Amino acid sequence: MAFSYRVSLQIRHPDADPQRIIAAIAQPLRRCWAAGDARETPQGTSLPGTYGQSYCAFDFGNGSDGELADFLRQALAKLEPAAAFIAELRRTGGTLNFFITWTPGERGEVFDVELLAAMARLGIDLGIEPIC
Repeated sequence: MAFSYRVSLQIRHPDADPQRIIAAIAQPLRRCWAAGDARETPQGTSLPGTYGQSYCAFDFGNGSDGELADFLRQALAKLEPAAAFIAELRRTGGTLNFFITWTPGERGEVFDVELLAAMARLGIDLGIEPIC
C-alpha cells in the first residue's frame, strides 16, 4: 500500500497584507488573517486577543499514490512565477513552509537533492507530520 499525503503552503509575516499574498500565490486559500485582526476559531467563534502576525495557508491538494516528491515538484512549478514576491516576503521577515500530513504506508519517500535545492531557491521550508 502506498502512503497518502496532504500538502499545504503556510506563510507567516510580521505585517504583510494577506490580500497581496493571496493574489501573488494564486492557489486555493484554506485560511488567512492579518496582523492585528481579532482572533477566532476556524468556525468563526471569537477568541481573546488579536493575531500578532499575518498568516495565509493554501491548499495544494493531496494524493494516495506514494508520489509525494513528484507532487512537490509540481507545487514548486506553480510557485515559480511568484519567486520575486516570495523573496520579498522572506527579506522582510516572512517564513514559508510546505506543511505535509503523511499517512504512512508500506514504503517511504526520497526527497532528492534537486527537489530540496528547488525548495531552498524559493525559500520554502519543509514540515512533515505523520498521521498514524
